[in-house]
Amino acid sequence: MTELLEKVYLCCMVAGLAIPLFHLIAGGVGSALDFDFDFDFDGALDGLLPLNLMGIAFFAVLFGAIGRLCLHRMNPWLSLLAGTAAGLCGWYLLGRFLIRPLHAQHSAALRMQQLRWQEGTVKLEIRRDFVGTITVLSSVGSLITYSARPIAGVDKIEVGERVMIVEVDEKERICTVSPLGDGGAGILPAG
Repeated sequence: MTELLEKVYLCCMVAGLAIPLFHLIAGGVGSALDFDFDFDFDGALDGLLPLNLMGIAFFAVLFGAIGRLCLHRMNPWLSLLAGTAAGLCGWYLLGRFLIRPLHAQHSAALRMQQLRWQEGTVKLEIRRDFVGTITVLSSVGSLITYSARPIAGVDKIEVGERVMIVEVDEKERICTVSPLGDGGAGILPAG
């Protein structure tokens, strides 16, 4: 029984560490192929234990680690109980204090179309031949960084300058920005 449980605990630890790694690689491949690999179960956050991939992986790691640690110090059935209790407790705490707050903030973040006519600050110089970055204040008060290019007729916008987002390309996820200048009015496109 002890040998079998040791193998089960080891498999759970390996799987619990491999799942986030696979999720990260699949997300990178999905971004490169312009395909969304979403393995989380949206809308399943209402229960005591949020049903998502990272919560399950965290449970598996804790179950395996605590179970294996306790296996040689106590009865195999008690190690199974201790591993399960630790895994469930960790899963609950991860969901309660990390996953739920992150999901709550996600819905309040700005969508690309909501960026039009928002003000931002240049963080990486924007040039006609180079895509720079801007930061925009989200509705929850955090700064979000977006790629940006200047409007036609503007060659360069320096770091620290205030800009107005005049157009958004959702497919490329790039904002077209106009410098606000000293008077607060940017160079707006005709039409």
